[in-house]
Amino acid sequence: MITVFFLASAVALSSCFKEPEFSFTPSIEFEGYTKDILLDKFLGANKDSIVISVKFQDGDGDLGLGEEDKAIAQQNDDFNYIIQPYRMKNGTFEAFDPLVPLSGYFPQLKLDEKPGPLEGTLSYTIEFFHSFSPKNDTLRFDVQIKDRSGNLSNVAETEAIIVNDI
Repeated sequence: MITVFFLASAVALSSCFKEPEFSFTPSIEFEGYTKDILLDKFLGANKDSIVISVKFQDGDGDLGLGEEDKAIAQQNDDFNYIIQPYRMKNGTFEAFDPLVPLSGYFPQLKLDEKPGPLEGTLSYTIEFFHSFSPKNDTLRFDVQIKDRSGNLSNVAETEAIIVNDI
């Protein structure tokens, strides 16, 4: 009798936790950024290290790349964390293409391979060497992520960020 009560209680309690229902296309929202000025040990030069954080939701949880998938994606510059930088010129932001792409890769977030909703925060670091950045350069970034099925999220826009301001 006690076993039946515990079993019934477990079933009742588990029904209280319904999985959220998200779209299979990832959705993101700009959460914030941090910026630190670091000394590059190799070059001996100052650089700004910017960490951009976005909140994400994905219905089937197929976000991020395993090592094999990443190796294939790198051969084709098929990024899963896509960044378009903008630079302030004459009071307006203009898109520009840096010499080295700022986009990159983030690891597989759900390791069990079972489809299911996933949400959290992704943080991604970009570095700007002071010797290659204009003084008090004002930037902003459009961020987008891509899941393993090739679905692109919406675009999240950061706020203005000033680099090389020391």
